[in-house]
Amino acid sequence: MRRGFLLYQFNFGGVFRIFLLFLVGAGISGCGGASQVIPAKPTVCTPQATSVNIYRATPTPVPMQILTQAPMTNGSPQTGIESIPNNLTQEQLLALLQQTSGQPVLTASAGTSSDFGTLIYETKSWSDIQTIKLDDMSQAQIVVTFLSPQLIRTIYGNEMRIYGSTSLNPQIVLDEIAKRDELIFFVMVITSTNNNLGPASHKILIPIREMVIVNAEDVIAPPLRDDHKLSMEINTSFEPVFGYLTYPFAMQYGVECSWVLNPTFNKNIFITVPHIDVDGVSTGAYMWEIPYSPLFSSGLPAYSPGTAAFDAAAQIPSFLTPPSPMVSLLTPYGLPEAAFWQIYAGFLWKQVLQGIK
Repeated sequence: MRRGFLLYQFNFGGVFRIFLLFLVGAGISGCGGASQVIPAKPTVCTPQATSVNIYRATPTPVPMQILTQAPMTNGSPQTGIESIPNNLTQEQLLALLQQTSGQPVLTASAGTSSDFGTLIYETKSWSDIQTIKLDDMSQAQIVVTFLSPQLIRTIYGNEMRIYGSTSLNPQIVLDEIAKRDELIFFVMVITSTNNNLGPASHKILIPIREMVIVNAEDVIAPPLRDDHKLSMEINTSFEPVFGYLTYPFAMQYGVECSWVLNPTFNKNIFITVPHIDVDGVSTGAYMWEIPYSPLFSSGLPAYSPGTAAFDAAAQIPSFLTPPSPMVSLLTPYGLPEAAFWQIYAGFLWKQVLQGIK
């Protein structure tokens, strides 16, 4: 009887140890997979009594007077702004963020050089670039551009003036974009070896679902939608890859409906990604920083970027091709900065219009 009991104990102990090993193995496997969890899509919500859609015309006017044409005083233009109160509501501040100099209905200028100069300036202002070293001889750059109402207006204005339009109302286009009900970004991945099979090629993989906005309240907003090709493996010797990446205006965060980019507190847009892989190896974390909302308005005239050489017949066909990487510390032989932004502004112009025509 004792031997039989001991045999039973031995068998039970062996089975129990196997069961423990199975649990430990499953636990280790679960921990390993935890780092690969893809963030869930955000739950979109609408904050009470707040219009967060920056593309839509705000019904609450900013209490300031704007002149259609700024009169001259002692040879200098006035600001066209009589006063700016310091007690703006969130909706009024949002309207100020939407506002560009002049009335919503724009009058076409005599030429397009100044318009294209403004487009270059706006494109650069709403963009940021991160550079990835692929090897000793090649690099990649990831450009992120926020398609702000100001930038959309400028793109629309350039397009209409090319066709000789004399009265422009960009709010028509913005109202159409507002129906998407999301913050819209344009992402472009370019390399120094695009369209070149000679050098050694590399594979870039961006975990696009982990490319999140982190706001001033440390709310993490995952993407709402993304062009699928942005999440696929990118061959550095093939053509550049580009597409749209969008985020919610507001999302459920715990029990609250959180405004992702409240301009009262978010003066910059921060987009982060924990890693970008090259040939299966992480190159580290990256962050894009784009100025979003001023701390206060000075009431001075809007900055004028001046003119830029523009020949519609010669330049517009070239806008269908993305630029090569811009010169930087990691790309010493890249395009000069001025040339890069000129080519990219034209490319963005045509890409955006392909999406809204």
